[in-house]
Amino acid sequence: MISTQQLVSAYLNEPMLRYFQRKFRQCSERDLQIQIEETHKFLFIAEECFGAISVSREIGENCHDWILQTQEYMDLCNRLPAGHYIHHSSNDYEKYFDAEVSERSNLILDIKMLAIYVENFGAFEEERINYW
Repeated sequence: MISTQQLVSAYLNEPMLRYFQRKFRQCSERDLQIQIEETHKFLFIAEECFGAISVSREIGENCHDWILQTQEYMDLCNRLPAGHYIHHSSNDYEKYFDAEVSERSNLILDIKMLAIYVENFGAFEEERINYW
């Protein structure tokens, strides 16, 4: 298991932290910290999760903003457990291939994602659950 502090220390550098602070000035420092941490957790386990992963709008925005920094994002992906670039597709794009992609819930995949989260990071804390 990896602690939140270990995760952030290993994968977040100062330039990216400052970038997020500038991008999300309207957020409280604590909320932004949690969002960045949960974004890291999502990216850490993304390789093991398939289908429409239900993360919050905030986590989706953080991922998108990270992806825009292509060199930093590529470096992060290479250092994460998957060891390679993590591709992302939005549900809106995936609807071209499967019109019901965001309309149905796959309970087995949702449980798998939650189990992977708990296995890697421990139980969900109350202030973090809203981001999933």
